[in-house]
Amino acid sequence: MRLSTVVIALVIAIQSQAQLLPDYPVTEIKAVEIVVNYSLSYQPDSLPPHFTRQEDQILLIGENVSLYSSYNAWVFEKKMRELENALELQEYLFTKPAIPHNLIRIYKNIPQGKLTFSDWVSPNNLKYEESLGLFHWVLIGDTATIKGYKAQKATCDFGGRSWVAWFTPEIPYSDGPHKFNGLPGLILNLHDSRNHYVFELISIEKPKEKIMIEYLEKEYVETTKYDYFKAKDAHNANLDVWIKYQGGDKNAQQSAKRIATERNNPVELIRK
Repeated sequence: MRLSTVVIALVIAIQSQAQLLPDYPVTEIKAVEIVVNYSLSYQPDSLPPHFTRQEDQILLIGENVSLYSSYNAWVFEKKMRELENALELQEYLFTKPAIPHNLIRIYKNIPQGKLTFSDWVSPNNLKYEESLGLFHWVLIGDTATIKGYKAQKATCDFGGRSWVAWFTPEIPYSDGPHKFNGLPGLILNLHDSRNHYVFELISIEKPKEKIMIEYLEKEYVETTKYDYFKAKDAHNANLDVWIKYQGGDKNAQQSAKRIATERNNPVELIRK
């Protein structure tokens, strides 16, 4: 079984009774107008093409702002804030909840005109900002019907990959999975030219109950994209050592070392 770093860290947390319950404030930004669910299939290791990983993603869109996250990470964060003590945490983790492979959050138009990217890279929560205008799309005349929506094709180069997007003007939100935005309609499906990262629409729905886009006011270390990737590389290179320091046994250390060697194919290959 292939475990993520987050999974290993949580197992160690149970063993050591570490305090994972959040104590940071949460700021409500805007009410969610539509919820978009995607399935992401990706190849974390560029060498063995037979190994792919799948994880559902969620895009919460409000008026002029949005939040993109792993669905499991979004649910997990919300659940953590509901728990009151370490015993409740332990009981919850032993129910074997769906654990995210990462804790990445991408806020679009927060602050205005920019996107904010955040992630946990032990021992810190890191974040950096970029302009929303990252993408130079070329509209193609091809059309298709996706989940009942009339879609149009567009292409762009971003992060060292060539991308193909299918978007629909029928959903007038200039947004999409990950950092992608800037088209005259919602991105339904998206993939790179090698199909290492494939985002496919699952559903679009209006929330039945009120949902807020929430900004987690953690103690972030502000950085740049380049320095974020440097921190990730350093963390991965010493992942087994970090697991040992946290109290992980040899099996956990070996799993961590294997995970580190498999992390050579990020969605963004160019780091500037």
